[in-house]
Amino acid sequence: MNWTTLWCCFVIAVAASSISITISQTEIFAQWREWTKNLHPKLGYLFQCFYCIKHWIIFLGIAIYRPILVRSNYLLIDLTVSAFFTVTLSCCVSGILFKVFLLALAKKVREQEVTAMFAKPLNSPSTVFEKD
Repeated sequence: MNWTTLWCCFVIAVAASSISITISQTEIFAQWREWTKNLHPKLGYLFQCFYCIKHWIIFLGIAIYRPILVRSNYLLIDLTVSAFFTVTLSCCVSGILFKVFLLALAKKVREQEVTAMFAKPLNSPSTVFEKD
């Protein structure tokens, strides 16, 4: 194994993580997911599950770039090991991306709450101290 091979697996992992989250979670692909679900339920599920589609994206990346992390006398086994190593790496990247996404979402919710709070009219001092 050399650093170039490891770097290749890392790049495939990051790209697969980003692509799989984009396809399975964002609104821009909502119609695509609905269309594939109408074609066949299992195909639709594939495009709704970021973990599932990630495997296929990584298998494609490994087939194209052929990084081999460990060498044996069997190319298919070597590529399979590289693929599942890259899947594991990609899961770690997805975890980081989801954490950042959740932090950004929480920040947006807090901003909306503060904006709504300041948009309410303030009670004037004369009405605050009046007795019923």
